[in-house]
Amino acid sequence: MKALISLSVLLLILASPFISAAQDDGWVTYEWKEYSTEFKIPSDFEVTTSTAEKFSATNSAILMSIYPRSEEYLTWDEMEEALKTWTTDNGVTVSGDIVELDEEKMNGYWGVLLEGTKSDYNVGTMLIVDPDFPEISLYIWVAYDSDQVDTVLEMLMSFTPM
Repeated sequence: MKALISLSVLLLILASPFISAAQDDGWVTYEWKEYSTEFKIPSDFEVTTSTAEKFSATNSAILMSIYPRSEEYLTWDEMEEALKTWTTDNGVTVSGDIVELDEEKMNGYWGVLLEGTKSDYNVGTMLIVDPDFPEISLYIWVAYDSDQVDTVLEMLMSFTPM
């Protein structure tokens, strides 16, 4: 009984920054209240890190990590350079131009996206900022198998301000 209680407490501590809101059609919706966002990941993902500093989840074909920054106050014009710097500082060889994401399609977020490779993996990096809360920047890293592009796009487009 003690082991069950200890395990329950540990799970509660690990999941505290995130609360699973729903599971629907093979997707799980997460809310990250501290950063006023929600997003979806495939239901077969295993959450490997869930703290105030980082969220990571993976399956056999995709790894997604989110790195929030507070008090950054990026303007739309500053986001492109911030993402380029973060992407290259993390060892990604960029393979195209930066993509400016439509605010309407991004559920109200400002967003920019870069694609590249690292260690023979496809990598997409995205930076999003809620214009109503510009102090919060979300840097998103996705490494994926080439046949997973549609799933990755659905994940990235699911981010919604709360």
